[in-house]
Amino acid sequence: MEMKRFDPLDFTLPGRQEASPGCCRLWWTGSGISFSAACTRIDIDAEAFTSEHAVWLAVLAGDAVIARFPLAPGRRTYTALAGMDTAFTHEISVVRDTQPLPDEPRPPVIHSVFSDGELMPARPRERLIEFIGDSLTVGEGCAGPVYASDWRMAWMSGVGAFPHRVASRLGAHRRVIAMSGWGVWKSWDADASHRLGLIYDRLCAPIPSGDVPYAFDSRQADWAVINLGTNDSNAIKQEQEPDSAAAEFTDRVCELIRIVRARQNRAYILWAYGLCGNSMERYILSAMEKIKAEGDERVGYLRLSDCSGDLGSRMHPSRAAHEVAAREICAYIERTETLNTSKEVEK
Repeated sequence: MEMKRFDPLDFTLPGRQEASPGCCRLWWTGSGISFSAACTRIDIDAEAFTSEHAVWLAVLAGDAVIARFPLAPGRRTYTALAGMDTAFTHEISVVRDTQPLPDEPRPPVIHSVFSDGELMPARPRERLIEFIGDSLTVGEGCAGPVYASDWRMAWMSGVGAFPHRVASRLGAHRRVIAMSGWGVWKSWDADASHRLGLIYDRLCAPIPSGDVPYAFDSRQADWAVINLGTNDSNAIKQEQEPDSAAAEFTDRVCELIRIVRARQNRAYILWAYGLCGNSMERYILSAMEKIKAEGDERVGYLRLSDCSGDLGSRMHPSRAAHEVAAREICAYIERTETLNTSKEVEK
């Protein structure tokens, strides 16, 4: 059968995207294209730019990962799917599987999609869940052998981490804004400029060409799940005045919640923390009380189960540990939504 060209902008575009990009640029983990396909083959015309680290893509059928591969510098055609039966229709997604990096001059681009079948936008999903975090959220350590310790994108996989698993379980779209090593207050090496609140309102500040205001679209998140504090706990150990540092940390937690609330005014904001220790928990809870005292009741805290040494590569939690975290977050979301529905019925 003849291969036909499809414009990626005609498909569903998961992740944080530009309002009018002209093509599909893959800025953040989980950003890409989704479509319904009945075909035997799908190719993508993609372009990547020279950097120290390769950008990896993941191909999914439904929410199941069927391929994962790095992009070579330059513009090339990659086969995303082959040998399929045209009698069956599947939802296919092609997404960036690794985080943005400062040495990327520009993000990778999907210029076109080619197929011998019919491709249509994916079915809309009811929920949109935004995930804000660090290496845990981008899936560092969710690929590769346990012994791997070099900091490479090969060992990072967003489709192996809890955000993808939560979205899959709940039938939701995920939108990820996360950077390995960053914090809500300071990064793992105590750099105060590497905090998520500084870049939340930017398209994708870690990539220089993305350090522009983000045009928030009309669809707001139903949930914003924040997993930060792990790197801050390392930073606070380097402080000479820990009490003062703890107060600064608490203020930054409040600041980030207020920033997210200003942009996602209908979202329930959940701070889920504890996968790698919970030493910052009391300060997060203190911030939660301050926010609630200001009148924002749509915030909550969830202590995640510690991975307890169940590690994958890069000395990070294994995929199994991420699965536990995903189940706990899903249970919290479902419980909260059921409770809210009951309250609405009572009214």
